[in-house]
Amino acid sequence: MHRGLATHLTRPALESRRPRIDRNIQQLRNGVTGQPHLRNLDRWTSLLEERDLPGLHRVLTGLDRDSIEMREVSPLKGLLPHDERAELLASS
Repeated sequence: MHRGLATHLTRPALESRRPRIDRNIQQLRNGVTGQPHLRNLDRWTSLLEERDLPGLHRVLTGLDRDSIEMREVSPLKGLLPHDERAELLASS
C-alpha cells in the first residue's frame, strides 16, 4: 500500500492532503502509547513540517526496520485512491 502511495506523493498532493494527514496524526497520538510509536509519530510530524519528500518516500518504501516501524503508525491512511487500493489488495 505504502509503495503505491509513494507514487502519488508529490509536493502539491502533500499540501492538498495536509489537513487529513494532520487529523490522522492527532488520532494516532490519542490512541498510541509506548516506543517506538510515539517517537515515530514525532518523526512523521517533522518530515511533514519540513516537507521532506525524499525522506517521506524513503519511509514509505524502505525495507529496513526503521521504515517498517514508521509505517506501523503511518498518518497517510486513506490517501491512496480507492480503485488503486482495491487493485493492490486484490494482487496481494
